[in-house]
Amino acid sequence: MHNRRDDSRNRNHRMTIVLADTDARYRARLRKSLEKMIGVQVVGESSDLEETTAMILNRKPDITILNSSLRGGLGIEVLEHVKRLMALPTIIVVTDDLARDNKTARALAGADFIFEKDMEDHEIVNAVRRLCAPHGRIEASDLPIAVRDE
Repeated sequence: MHNRRDDSRNRNHRMTIVLADTDARYRARLRKSLEKMIGVQVVGESSDLEETTAMILNRKPDITILNSSLRGGLGIEVLEHVKRLMALPTIIVVTDDLARDNKTARALAGADFIFEKDMEDHEIVNAVRRLCAPHGRIEASDLPIAVRDE
């Protein structure tokens, strides 16, 4: 199986992340948690669909944490646009209402993980931690899409 991320990365590579959510306080809280991890760097934040799309295309992050709803459209629109132009980074979708969002559509669009916002911050951080494993060989496609079953 081909690794969607660059296999030539060495152990000194910083795992880069783009955060996209309309709530600036949520992004700040998540950024603070993520940047406590060695080797993780948040390289951009956005609340807007077009800005998020451009940020992913220009900065080519290893991971994108993307809300299902952004100013100007849906997160799934970002995924569909980006995957036409480049290999998607690992995608973690956060949603305000997991019951309302279509998990299958998100998975087909390229989401590797789906979490409920504010209920599962620790799960998001744990997913990033697993992706940052020192051997760097964990495939996002080898990990199940995580969802809350309530």
